[in-house]
Amino acid sequence: MPAGTRAPIDNSGRLQFADDLFARRHRGLGSPIANQWIWRLNSPYDVDRLHYIAAGLAEGGLSRRLHRAKFPGARDLWTNADRDPSIELYEEILPVAEITHWLQERHSDRLDPHEGLTYRLTAINLDDGTSVVSMLLAHAVGDGGSVLDAVCRASRGEPLRLPPAPATVWHRLRAEAADSRDQWRAVRDWAKARRQAKKDGTAALATKAPRVYPEATPNPAPETWRMPRMITEFDTETMTKIAAEHGGSTNAWFINVVADLLVRIDHVPVDRGDVPVSLPMSDFQPGDVRSNSTRVAMVEIPRDVLDRRDLAEIKKLSKAAYIRLGQAGPGLVPVPLAMMQMLPDAVLDKLPQPPAAACMASNLPQLPDDYRYAMGDDVRLVAGLAGYQNATAQDAYDVGGGIIAWLIQSGPRTTLNLVAAEPDRVPDLDFLKNLVVEELGSWGLTVEVW
Repeated sequence: MPAGTRAPIDNSGRLQFADDLFARRHRGLGSPIANQWIWRLNSPYDVDRLHYIAAGLAEGGLSRRLHRAKFPGARDLWTNADRDPSIELYEEILPVAEITHWLQERHSDRLDPHEGLTYRLTAINLDDGTSVVSMLLAHAVGDGGSVLDAVCRASRGEPLRLPPAPATVWHRLRAEAADSRDQWRAVRDWAKARRQAKKDGTAALATKAPRVYPEATPNPAPETWRMPRMITEFDTETMTKIAAEHGGSTNAWFINVVADLLVRIDHVPVDRGDVPVSLPMSDFQPGDVRSNSTRVAMVEIPRDVLDRRDLAEIKKLSKAAYIRLGQAGPGLVPVPLAMMQMLPDAVLDKLPQPPAAACMASNLPQLPDDYRYAMGDDVRLVAGLAGYQNATAQDAYDVGGGIIAWLIQSGPRTTLNLVAAEPDRVPDLDFLKNLVVEELGSWGLTVEVW
C-alpha cells in the first residue's frame, strides 16, 4: 500500500492515543475491546509447542503492564509484565458442533492491562481428531501489526522487550515531567493552528457532520441480546478467481462484500448514494514497541458500483484512499489528542462517545509462516475475531452500530470473520449466518460456517 513519509516511532513505552482509549475501557468506560486469534489444527494440539509459544509471548511485547502516571499531563507507561505465561490447555474433548460457543466463552475471559493480564492462550481438542487454539488479546496492548510481530518472534525465540521502567521514583517523575511538557507543547501547537485556521476561514474543515441512521425495528428483547460473532471459510483459489473475473483484487472483493452487507441490513441511509468502509492500514515498523500503530483509510463506494460489482473501480477507489492516508499530515482535529489523554476518566466518561466506523474491514493477505504455523505444523487455517467483550445492546447503540470484518488468507483456505454490533438489524447469530451465506453464495462461493 502506498505510504508517505513516516513519522519517527515513539518507542518510549508511553501510551499512544488508541492505547489510552482501549485501556480506559478496562477501567469501566464502556466494554473492553479484545481481539481473538484462532488456529484450527488438523490434529490434537501439541502441548510442548504451545508451552514454548506461551513462554515466548510472556517475554515479548504483548505481555505488558500499564503504569499510571503521577505527574499531571504525562502519559501512562507500558513496561514488560514479567509474569508467568498465561496458558490453559483443556483436557476434555469438545464436540465440533460446539466450537463457536467455546470460542465465544473464551472471548469473554477476563483481561486487565493494569495487572499485566493482557492475553490468554487456550486450546482444546475436538471430537473429530482436530483441535483449536485461541489467543485472546486486549486491544490496548496490540493491533494487527504488533500481534503478527510478537507471535512471529515467539515462534523464532526472539522476543522483543519494552524499554525498562525508570529505576527510581525520582527518575520516574523526571521522565513524566518531560513527557508532560511534550504533551502541553502539542496542545499549545494545536491552539496556535486553530487560531490560524479561524483567521483563514478553514476551521470548519476540522469538524464532521454527525452520522444519520435509518429507522430500524427495535430489538424485541435488547436485554438478552449478545453481539453475534461468526467465522466462515472457503477456498482461497476460488475466491481469487472470482475477484479476477470481476476485474479486481481479493481486497476489492472483500470491500464489495462488506459494503453489500451494510446495504443488506439497511445500516446506510437510503438517501445516501455511497457506502462507507473503513480500511485499517498498519504503520508498524521493524523494532516497533508501540501497541497500536494502525491508521485508517476511508473509502466510499457508490451504490451503482456495488450493484455492478465493479471490482476494478473499487480497487481504484481504495488505492486512492490509501494514497490520501499515506500523504495526509497530522490535520487539525476538533480537540487535540494530547488533551484527550490528559482528561481523567470521570471527565471523559461524560463526553459523548465518538461513533464507531460503519464497517471496519481488515484484510490480512497470506500470513507469514512464522505466524501461520506458530501453534502447530499441521495448521488448517487461521481465523480472527474482534469485538467488545460481554457487550450489551446499549453498548452497541452507544457506538452507533456497524460491523467488524477480517479477511484472513492462510494458504489454501481463507476465513471471513464478522462481528455485528447491530441489536436491531442483526438480532442473533442465525440471522448473521444466513445473511453472510447468502451474500457469499451470490458470488458462487461454497462456504463452511463454524
